[in-house]
Amino acid sequence: MLTLLRQIKWMAIWPHLIVFALFIALLRAFGLGWDMAPWLGALLYLGLSVLLQNIIPHHHRSGMKALQNEDYELARQAFSCSYDYFKQHAWLDDYRSFFILSISNMSYKEMALINYALCYFQEDRWEEARSAYERVLSEYPNSRMAQDAIDYINNPDSEEEEEEERY
Repeated sequence: MLTLLRQIKWMAIWPHLIVFALFIALLRAFGLGWDMAPWLGALLYLGLSVLLQNIIPHHHRSGMKALQNEDYELARQAFSCSYDYFKQHAWLDDYRSFFILSISNMSYKEMALINYALCYFQEDRWEEARSAYERVLSEYPNSRMAQDAIDYINNPDSEEEEEEERY
Protein backbone atom coordinates (compact mmCIF):
# COMPACT_ATOMS: atom_id res chain seq x y z
CA MET A 1 0.00 0.00 0.00
CA LEU A 2 2.82 2.40 0.85
CA THR A 3 4.52 1.86 -2.51
CA LEU A 4 1.22 2.63 -4.24
CA LEU A 5 0.98 5.92 -2.36
CA ARG A 6 4.52 6.84 -3.43
CA GLN A 7 3.52 6.45 -7.07
CA ILE A 8 0.96 9.24 -6.78
CA LYS A 9 1.95 12.78 -7.61
CA TRP A 10 -0.05 14.44 -4.87
CA MET A 11 0.13 17.97 -6.30
CA ALA A 12 -1.53 16.59 -9.45
CA ILE A 13 -4.78 16.24 -7.54
CA TRP A 14 -5.36 20.00 -7.75
CA PRO A 15 -6.09 20.06 -11.50
CA HIS A 16 -8.65 17.31 -10.92
CA LEU A 17 -10.37 19.32 -8.23
CA ILE A 18 -10.29 22.43 -10.42
CA VAL A 19 -11.87 20.60 -13.38
CA PHE A 20 -14.52 19.13 -11.08
CA ALA A 21 -15.24 22.58 -9.58
CA LEU A 22 -15.47 24.10 -13.08
CA PHE A 23 -18.03 21.50 -14.09
CA ILE A 24 -20.09 22.28 -10.99
CA ALA A 25 -19.79 26.04 -11.62
CA LEU A 26 -20.89 25.62 -15.25
CA LEU A 27 -23.82 23.46 -14.25
CA ARG A 28 -24.82 26.01 -11.61
CA ALA A 29 -24.54 28.78 -14.22
CA PHE A 30 -26.95 26.83 -16.42
CA GLY A 31 -29.41 26.79 -13.56
CA LEU A 32 -28.89 23.37 -12.03
CA GLY A 33 -29.44 23.32 -8.26
CA TRP A 34 -26.98 22.36 -5.55
CA ASP A 35 -28.77 19.07 -5.15
CA MET A 36 -27.86 17.89 -8.68
CA ALA A 37 -24.82 19.95 -9.82
CA PRO A 38 -22.18 18.05 -7.79
CA TRP A 39 -23.53 14.66 -8.90
CA LEU A 40 -23.71 15.60 -12.57
CA GLY A 41 -20.34 17.35 -12.27
CA ALA A 42 -18.84 14.15 -10.90
CA LEU A 43 -20.32 12.17 -13.81
CA LEU A 44 -18.97 14.67 -16.35
CA TYR A 45 -15.55 14.60 -14.69
CA LEU A 46 -15.53 10.80 -14.68
CA GLY A 47 -16.57 10.69 -18.34
CA LEU A 48 -13.89 13.19 -19.34
CA SER A 49 -11.27 11.29 -17.34
CA VAL A 50 -12.13 7.96 -18.95
CA LEU A 51 -12.22 9.55 -22.41
CA LEU A 52 -8.83 11.26 -22.06
CA GLN A 53 -7.14 8.21 -20.53
CA ASN A 54 -8.43 6.02 -23.37
CA ILE A 55 -7.66 8.34 -26.27
CA ILE A 56 -4.34 10.05 -25.57
CA PRO A 57 -2.22 7.14 -24.26
CA HIS A 58 -3.77 4.61 -26.68
CA HIS A 59 -0.39 3.05 -27.58
CA HIS A 60 0.33 2.53 -23.90
CA ARG A 61 -3.07 0.92 -23.33
CA SER A 62 -2.69 -1.39 -26.33
CA GLY A 63 0.76 -2.35 -25.03
CA MET A 64 -0.74 -3.23 -21.64
CA LYS A 65 -3.40 -5.39 -23.34
CA ALA A 66 -0.76 -7.18 -25.40
CA LEU A 67 1.35 -7.68 -22.27
CA GLN A 68 -1.63 -9.24 -20.47
CA ASN A 69 -2.16 -11.52 -23.47
CA GLU A 70 1.54 -12.46 -23.36
CA ASP A 71 2.10 -11.10 -26.88
CA TYR A 72 5.43 -9.58 -25.96
CA GLU A 73 6.51 -8.58 -29.46
CA LEU A 74 3.31 -6.63 -30.04
CA ALA A 75 3.60 -5.13 -26.54
CA ARG A 76 7.18 -3.97 -27.22
CA GLN A 77 6.06 -2.33 -30.46
CA ALA A 78 3.21 -0.55 -28.68
CA PHE A 79 5.43 0.64 -25.82
CA SER A 80 7.99 1.86 -28.32
CA CYS A 81 5.25 3.83 -30.11
CA SER A 82 4.06 5.18 -26.76
CA TYR A 83 7.57 6.32 -25.87
CA ASP A 84 7.99 8.02 -29.27
CA TYR A 85 4.59 9.70 -29.02
CA PHE A 86 5.25 11.15 -25.59
CA LYS A 87 8.77 12.16 -26.59
CA GLN A 88 7.31 14.12 -29.52
CA HIS A 89 4.54 15.53 -27.34
CA ALA A 90 6.52 16.04 -24.14
CA TRP A 91 4.11 18.72 -22.95
CA LEU A 92 1.35 16.10 -22.69
CA ASP A 93 3.55 13.94 -20.49
CA ASP A 94 4.89 16.85 -18.45
CA TYR A 95 1.40 18.18 -17.77
CA ARG A 96 -0.41 14.82 -17.74
CA SER A 97 -2.35 15.85 -14.65
CA PHE A 98 -4.12 18.50 -16.79
CA PHE A 99 -4.34 16.88 -20.21
CA ILE A 100 -4.80 13.20 -19.32
CA LEU A 101 -6.06 13.67 -15.76
CA SER A 102 -3.38 11.28 -14.52
CA ILE A 103 -2.02 11.51 -10.98
CA SER A 104 0.80 9.08 -11.60
CA ASN A 105 4.21 10.18 -10.38
CA MET A 106 5.80 8.24 -13.23
CA SER A 107 5.79 9.74 -16.72
CA TYR A 108 4.37 7.81 -19.66
CA LYS A 109 7.84 7.76 -21.23
CA GLU A 110 9.30 6.07 -18.15
CA MET A 111 6.36 3.64 -17.98
CA ALA A 112 6.85 2.80 -21.66
CA LEU A 113 10.54 2.05 -21.16
CA ILE A 114 9.92 -0.05 -18.05
CA ASN A 115 7.15 -2.03 -19.69
CA TYR A 116 9.29 -2.50 -22.80
CA ALA A 117 11.99 -4.02 -20.59
CA LEU A 118 9.39 -6.07 -18.72
CA CYS A 119 8.49 -7.81 -21.98
CA TYR A 120 12.05 -9.14 -22.26
CA PHE A 121 12.03 -10.01 -18.57
CA GLN A 122 8.82 -12.03 -18.96
CA GLU A 123 10.42 -13.97 -21.82
CA ASP A 124 13.52 -14.72 -19.70
CA ARG A 125 15.66 -12.80 -22.18
CA TRP A 126 17.90 -11.50 -19.42
CA GLU A 127 20.53 -9.63 -21.43
CA GLU A 128 17.96 -7.71 -23.46
CA ALA A 129 16.00 -7.00 -20.27
CA ARG A 130 19.11 -5.74 -18.47
CA SER A 131 19.98 -3.52 -21.43
CA ALA A 132 16.45 -2.13 -21.57
CA TYR A 133 16.38 -1.45 -17.81
CA GLU A 134 19.78 0.25 -18.08
CA ARG A 135 18.26 2.52 -20.72
CA VAL A 136 15.54 3.41 -18.20
CA LEU A 137 18.22 4.27 -15.64
CA SER A 138 20.14 6.36 -18.17
CA GLU A 139 17.04 8.52 -18.71
CA TYR A 140 15.55 8.19 -15.22
CA PRO A 141 18.40 7.62 -12.74
CA ASN A 142 16.04 7.49 -9.74
CA SER A 143 13.84 4.71 -11.13
CA ARG A 144 13.48 2.18 -8.32
CA MET A 145 11.63 -0.27 -10.56
CA ALA A 146 14.46 -0.39 -13.07
CA GLN A 147 17.12 -0.67 -10.36
CA ASP A 148 15.24 -3.44 -8.55
CA ALA A 149 14.81 -5.34 -11.82
CA ILE A 150 18.52 -5.07 -12.62
CA ASP A 151 19.39 -6.20 -9.10
CA TYR A 152 17.12 -9.22 -9.54
CA ILE A 153 18.60 -10.04 -12.97
CA ASN A 154 22.12 -9.80 -11.54
CA ASN A 155 21.33 -11.98 -8.53
CA PRO A 156 17.98 -13.82 -8.74
CA ASP A 157 18.92 -16.20 -5.91
CA SER A 158 19.06 -13.41 -3.31
CA GLU A 159 15.33 -12.66 -3.84
CA GLU A 160 14.42 -16.30 -3.25
CA GLU A 161 16.57 -16.43 -0.10
CA GLU A 162 14.89 -13.27 1.26
CA GLU A 163 11.44 -14.77 0.67
CA GLU A 164 12.44 -17.99 2.47
CA GLU A 165 13.70 -15.97 5.44
CA ARG A 166 10.36 -14.13 5.67
CA TYR A 167 8.47 -17.40 6.07
